[in-house]
Amino acid sequence: MASSSSKSSIVPTSRVTRIYEHRDIDEMIGQGDAAPGIDARKLQPGDTLVMRTRNTAYTLQLENPARCMGRGTSDGKHVTDESAMYVLGSTLSGRGTMVKLGWVLLGFRMVLLVPGRELLTTPVQSLSVNGQPLVAAQGTH
Repeated sequence: MASSSSKSSIVPTSRVTRIYEHRDIDEMIGQGDAAPGIDARKLQPGDTLVMRTRNTAYTLQLENPARCMGRGTSDGKHVTDESAMYVLGSTLSGRGTMVKLGWVLLGFRMVLLVPGRELLTTPVQSLSVNGQPLVAAQGTH
């Protein structure tokens, strides 16, 4: 005997829309190519990056730019003491799964590696190298 139910087994449209809103990979790559930023691998040992996100300012003095590695600290709760820090790169995905390796890009989240953990920051709002604010010329990356 079939029973009718007033409840639908179909997921509400608002939930389906939220679940299936995905970013186009080509669009994200284009945004990464157009965003102002810096390739930390092109800097020199001793250069200092200050990367301010919505919540925290991270300071990294590069020891090995080719590996985006140095000593870093922050004014936030995640990196309270100076320690080893690596800039893995920047991501728009919000999950750190698609990363532009070695880059710090304005408007993108950073993926930082510190002892014992991987940090996915809020979007970078400002960036300076050796005290000079970033001013990216068109087509520099």
